[in-house]
Amino acid sequence: MSWRYVEARDIDAPLPRRILGLWRHRRLLRRMAERDLRQRYAGSTIGYLWAAVYPLLFVALYTVIFTTVFRGRLSPGGAPQEYALHVVAGLLPWVAFSEVAGRATQAMAEHRNLVKFAVFPIQVLPLTALYTTAFSQVAGLIALIGIAVWSRGAVAPSLALLLPTIALQVVFLAGIAWLLGAAGAVLRDVRELVSIALMAGMFLTPIFYTDADTPRLLRPLVELNPLTHLIRLYRDALLGGPVHATSFVIFAVVACVTFLAGYVAFERTRAFLSDIL
Repeated sequence: MSWRYVEARDIDAPLPRRILGLWRHRRLLRRMAERDLRQRYAGSTIGYLWAAVYPLLFVALYTVIFTTVFRGRLSPGGAPQEYALHVVAGLLPWVAFSEVAGRATQAMAEHRNLVKFAVFPIQVLPLTALYTTAFSQVAGLIALIGIAVWSRGAVAPSLALLLPTIALQVVFLAGIAWLLGAAGAVLRDVRELVSIALMAGMFLTPIFYTDADTPRLLRPLVELNPLTHLIRLYRDALLGGPVHATSFVIFAVVACVTFLAGYVAFERTRAFLSDIL
């Protein structure tokens, strides 16, 4: 694949201008994400449409399993499908985070030939995983919203909270992608460390249990987990109920701080990336 253009880096520009300048590379990011999807599903019959089919099957399968097999309940006398929706609403943002975190660690190594170009905007490379993950998550959200509406017979008024929640999630994941993209380029063991952290982190994230079921000793760790607040917002938006305003504020602050920290860390690392890759 040939690239039609490259742009000089505004390396001496103020930080806000450099961040806003990322918008200029949106077409490049989209083309790289589409290329990545085509390569991942090369040879398959429907191509990268599998990226949409998989989350649809994922949501449907988990909903059926937790409704008919495990038959868990959020409260005594509660309906099993409510627990199924509770689990799936937590799994969607967790899977998105896991995929972005896991693939970002290898982003620079996989595109080392592009890193050698001094004027190539390499800050878009870790964001490729975020773009492709968003494609899958949208499909999963559509399926989950459809099941929730079918189960309850109405659209939850809190669904309007979903758009700002997704916007904050994108900001947060962009910061994570830059942080792990820089760390993965400097230290190759980061990929394995992230895998271990994700395996342990899943149990410190309230996906399969509620806040009330969290053991008292683990509650401080669970509350310090940013994904705890993101998952709460997803459940507030998709399943209704009282909105956790505190979680919204906390996650908004964490997302912005992570975004800035990730971008600054990546900018400081990129100067010597071509020498270590």
